[in-house]
Amino acid sequence: MSKVKKRIRPTKEQWHELNHLLDDVVEIGHVNERNCRCTKCKKLNNYSEYIGLLDKQEIDDGRWDRRRLETKHRHEKDAIDIIKLAYQGCNRKEIANKIKRSKDYVSKLAVEFDIEIQKK
Repeated sequence: MSKVKKRIRPTKEQWHELNHLLDDVVEIGHVNERNCRCTKCKKLNNYSEYIGLLDKQEIDDGRWDRRRLETKHRHEKDAIDIIKLAYQGCNRKEIANKIKRSKDYVSKLAVEFDIEIQKK
């Protein structure tokens, strides 16, 4: 049986303090920064964790942003290879075999980057 942690709702005073810390963070312009290490952002994270709004396991240390960027770069590199092979007259199956990816992946990138591939 898994242990379910009951969530405790913060009091009005805790919400007020949280909003005050959030205002400080917004004031310095760190609106879309998820892993900022400045003192104001740390205070907000620590307080959120303290009142039970943020768990240690739920804190994202930027892995997903990094993965998303790596995926985007990989797609761009693969799209360049697909464009070169499509220009040489290869069809989707041949391109997929040459870049060692699936035919569906090649089709997906062809749509995403507006690449025209010949049909044989």
